[in-house]
Amino acid sequence: MDIQSLNTFGLHILCIDDSKSQLVLYKDLLEGVYQVSLAETYEEAIAIISASKPDLILLDMNMPRVSGLEFLDILRYTPQYAGVPVIIVSADTEEAHVKDAFRKGAADYVVKPYDGEELSLRINRVFQLLEGARRSERQAVQPYQEGILSPAQQLLVQSLCDLASARDNDATNHLKRIGLYAKTLAETATRVPLFKVALEQDFIEKIAEMARLHDIGKVNMSEAILKKEEPLNEREKEYIQTHARDGARMIDMIRLSFPDYGFLDFARDIIMSHHERWDGTGYPEGIKGRAIPLCARITAIADTFDVVMTNRPYAKAVNFETAVSIIEEGKGTAFDPDLIEAFKFCHARFKEIADKWRD
Repeated sequence: MDIQSLNTFGLHILCIDDSKSQLVLYKDLLEGVYQVSLAETYEEAIAIISASKPDLILLDMNMPRVSGLEFLDILRYTPQYAGVPVIIVSADTEEAHVKDAFRKGAADYVVKPYDGEELSLRINRVFQLLEGARRSERQAVQPYQEGILSPAQQLLVQSLCDLASARDNDATNHLKRIGLYAKTLAETATRVPLFKVALEQDFIEKIAEMARLHDIGKVNMSEAILKKEEPLNEREKEYIQTHARDGARMIDMIRLSFPDYGFLDFARDIIMSHHERWDGTGYPEGIKGRAIPLCARITAIADTFDVVMTNRPYAKAVNFETAVSIIEEGKGTAFDPDLIEAFKFCHARFKEIADKWRD
């Protein structure tokens, strides 16, 4: 699903802000693409919601009488409105408030002053995700079986993969290879006594599908930075690193609207933690060792292997033997040492995948 292909006809956005000038900016940005309603007060917002349930709400945190956090609670505990996604747009950057907003169900958090194009992309992303989940639900023709994704669930995963390809690794087989590498490593690791219990067939089937979602958080990132040929500066590196949390929040947003989609929790672990390192020097949380979910530890190896073997704007691809050496040199620092032992026994299969699915 292309990020620009969403049919916005009839989609209703309610913009809530006590600033008239901000509401004018929303109207100028969104009108003509969406049906737009504006509310300066809590009372106006409730009246609009009661008369015509919006498809999405843009909400300021610092509203008179009722705060943004209180308004999120009202929506969350009102059954007919609990599934309406909310994007917070606020100058409030207090970390505790931002975390509270996500805990209370916010789909995203945009800081003022914002870039209009970025806000539009974030709105579009929310609608894309919801449409993918609803489409998969409509096409559900088989019951879920343990360890196997139903056709509807496969459709949702594929929709998310299409989004992931919209900005990063477009028109390549990167995501296909990641899934195959992760599956191969997981299958091989079943021979390691430590992993025999955890790596059952349902885990292997899931990681083959879900590892492809590892970089879904890059969907709204600047193409200029993703494809920059020179080394990134520190600010740009920090910006890129936000994709792990952004991707995890995307899954949280889907789970809020579709609470029975528990299979996505597996994907969330991969998305959130695939850049963590065994020695604790990774991101976004700096967790280490076996505190890193096993699915993320496996995906980290698969992703690194494919990245170094692929031409990137800032680096040339290395050959297969060099890629193997890079992975093995990360034993005990970047990567789980027991998984690296398993990796040594599946080189030939990795080579087959790399040759068959080369770009």
